[in-house]
Amino acid sequence: MLCTNVFSIIICVDGFEHFEFVVVKLISITMLLSQTARILAHKPLQLGLSPTPSSTVPVRNFWGWINMMFNRVDNSRLKVVGPDRLCAEWLLRNGARAKFVGVAREQVNYNMLPDEKTPVQIEELDGTDSGIMYIGFDHLKGLKGLRKVKLHKCVYVENQALAKLAFVADSLEELEVSSCKNITDGGLLSLKELKKLKQLTTFDLPYVKNLQAVEQELKKALPQCNMDLKP
Repeated sequence: MLCTNVFSIIICVDGFEHFEFVVVKLISITMLLSQTARILAHKPLQLGLSPTPSSTVPVRNFWGWINMMFNRVDNSRLKVVGPDRLCAEWLLRNGARAKFVGVAREQVNYNMLPDEKTPVQIEELDGTDSGIMYIGFDHLKGLKGLRKVKLHKCVYVENQALAKLAFVADSLEELEVSSCKNITDGGLLSLKELKKLKQLTTFDLPYVKNLQAVEQELKKALPQCNMDLKP
């Protein structure tokens, strides 16, 4: 399943079942490209150089912009399908995976999601090699059964994303944060809010500078949690 980047929506579509959905997204991409082109026309960036102090154009990774669009919460759709279904759509749209309560297999294909009228509840989230980012973690609001989260090689996950795990503090029991290069000491310290956490695993976080101090703080806040923290 080649559903690992910002074009996952297009790649995931089998036939024309979700043709309208794809068209809407393509229109959104076109609008974003047009807006970016207008900005660059007024203030062209010098490739390979930092912008001059007078420049007001923010330095952004272009694909990061596109991913931001695919990560935003669609509040109108939230009212139609509810938080669990919408969260699953967000995850699969960005190359991540979800597991529903009572369903043995993981959800990996957007087109294979249950009918919208079928009630679902997410219990596991696997963001490995996906394009999920902190804006998208607002999809966790309203989830009642999410107990396991794996964030591995999530290039867009930052400290703010970890802080938003507080939305599921009443249910989250297992968490792995690994090979996420934007996470720092402060991001891990925000996990102190996860009072139900039973297992915390970390490794390959090069910008966590004082893991020993972080572990001490977390153990004070989460005495019931088993921690396997590696640099």
